[in-house]
Amino acid sequence: MKLADEIFLKHSPAEETLEPYGFHKENGIYTYSRPIRNGEFDLQITVQNKRLSARLIETEFGEEYAMINVDSSGGFIASLKEECRSVLLDIRDRCFRKEDFYFAQTNRIAALIKEKYQIEAEKDSIGFGIKGLFRNPETQKWIALVMYGKKSNLTGEPEDDEKKIEYLGLNFKEKAESFNRQGIYHPYRKNNRNWIAVMMDDFFSDREIMDLIEISYGYSAERGDTRARSLRRKDH
Repeated sequence: MKLADEIFLKHSPAEETLEPYGFHKENGIYTYSRPIRNGEFDLQITVQNKRLSARLIETEFGEEYAMINVDSSGGFIASLKEECRSVLLDIRDRCFRKEDFYFAQTNRIAALIKEKYQIEAEKDSIGFGIKGLFRNPETQKWIALVMYGKKSNLTGEPEDDEKKIEYLGLNFKEKAESFNRQGIYHPYRKNNRNWIAVMMDDFFSDREIMDLIEISYGYSAERGDTRARSLRRKDH
């Protein structure tokens, strides 16, 4: 449901609030439903792995009502969408917290970087498209960049031009081609052959991404050492 995706961007659930609100928990999955338009529809909401998804079911037929995703400025669909929006906003305001980044995995990775390296993301005055920058505090070389933009920036495919994604940019000593496997991108607009991108869509586990970040961290330290040696040679 596009409406839910828009409303819950940059928000994650405070799980301790879900059951008091009315969510039912089973096998780690939270579910909640609310009748819409006097029971003609049923708004079904699921929270799983810190992600919220929503479906609007037409109760007479028991099928998802796809027209809720159609852009409309008036009439029946607009009225239906507004009622759903009201429910979703109430859930967001009472059961979710604002996050720094758009995707749940990005926020988890940011927390893991802080825990492991005691580094927080720089978020102000960084550059176009960059939503966060993690920098080695000793060398001031960047470790990871959080980017948000069109998926086509990674793939170069026209059909991806309307899809927005969040991805992590990493820098390695080895040529990026050595990390040529599914789920890792070599942005076609980026000239640096050591640069790769990983989408924050849970294709890779958090542990796998942290393993890649560790390599990038090591390279950031090495680049700083190289620069320091170069400056010392100039001094002499």
